Amino acid sequence: MKAFFHKINQILSAFCGWLMLAMMIVLVVDIIGRTAGKPLQGMAELSVFVMMIVIYLGLARCEEYREHVGLELIVNMLPPKAKKKMIILSRLMAVVTVGLLLYAVFQNALASFQNSEAIEGTVELRIWPVKAFMVIGLFFFFIQTVSHMFDAAKRIAKKD
Repeated sequence: MKAFFHKINQILSAFCGWLMLAMMIVLVVDIIGRTAGKPLQGMAELSVFVMMIVIYLGLARCEEYREHVGLELIVNMLPPKAKKKMIILSRLMAVVTVGLLLYAVFQNALASFQNSEAIEGTVELRIWPVKAFMVIGLFFFFIQTVSHMFDAAKRIAKKD
């Protein structure tokens, strides 16, 4: 199962890299177009959308390698028994937090889809596809967080 989610995380990360490359190319073309007096419409909004997609789809890969910000100073100073309990508690809190975030973003994305939410301007851009990518990214982030919680519990159970 871990191998499957590792592969999914690799695919999502690669997709993020390609999105960033495409966004940079489009922004360079937009800058050249602005210089020539023919800007591409909606590029500022589109680049914000791409950045949001890149951030959310990259969360699971970041969690897989434990590269998120963490405060370990206090945990490292605790005695071994208290340290084990604190690690499990922190992992459980992470699962609950990410689960709540996933639920909230899913509800928001669903409402956005049902209402055909869009950003108006010279080019109307639908918001729900971006929110759908956010839900996908948070889902895999949630799975990775749950996996880390179970891994921590197994390690602690083995040591006892």
